[in-house]
Amino acid sequence: MGDPLHLVRTPHFDAVFMLGAEDDEATVDNVDVIVTLRDGTRYSATFLTLGAIQRWMESEREEYGRIQFQCPDLVITRDAGVPAMMRVLETAHARDDLRFLLTRLEPSVLDDDEDD
Repeated sequence: MGDPLHLVRTPHFDAVFMLGAEDDEATVDNVDVIVTLRDGTRYSATFLTLGAIQRWMESEREEYGRIQFQCPDLVITRDAGVPAMMRVLETAHARDDLRFLLTRLEPSVLDDDEDD
């Protein structure tokens, strides 16, 4: 596949999708993303489709019996692929909902060093 860090730029934010070695940006159904607004505010999300959750729940039944699934920054999408996930992000931004949909990240030590 391609670069594991797949950057998508919009006029309002950048989104970096962290693809796995076997992931294809057109079909990925389980991926982490970091969204950075133009003011530097950063958010994270884990995008999953219902199919990805179901596959996980049906695998390795011994661990917790796979009776539950928890992910603190979970966003479930109907469709797989980076383009579908970008539609979610762009729609949330247009509605001023990114701060409700995503998990805000604290500024990093590197962010503080840039001011020096």
